[in-house]
Amino acid sequence: MAVGKKGNSSCGACPALCCSGLEERVKRPRTKYEIDNLLWQLRFENINYFIRNRFWYQLILGKCVYLDANNLCAVYERRPDICRDHNPPDCEYHGSIYDILFEQPADLEIFLAKEKRLKARKKK
Repeated sequence: MAVGKKGNSSCGACPALCCSGLEERVKRPRTKYEIDNLLWQLRFENINYFIRNRFWYQLILGKCVYLDANNLCAVYERRPDICRDHNPPDCEYHGSIYDILFEQPADLEIFLAKEKRLKARKKK
């Protein structure tokens, strides 16, 4: 991530957003058990889920252990490839990384209820 060197002008102004959350693609919950499990996980303050381009992701909030007090990467020269490949403008600083964000169980419940109503309308 360019936050170590601050070589990119937008990285210099960024508070290391890309180093403050770990996202992982997950499968969309389909069964009652999978939905209940996701609702349970959303009760934890550092767990969110989001949808981007119809794909589902789990987002674990928390800073990388290698960020220093100035939000600079302490292992910049040895950082992993995933960090090296993360560059503006495809980053959180330049816009939202999600289409739909679920921060708490109610967010998911509202989304699922809307989806159910839309499917019911299509069947009619």
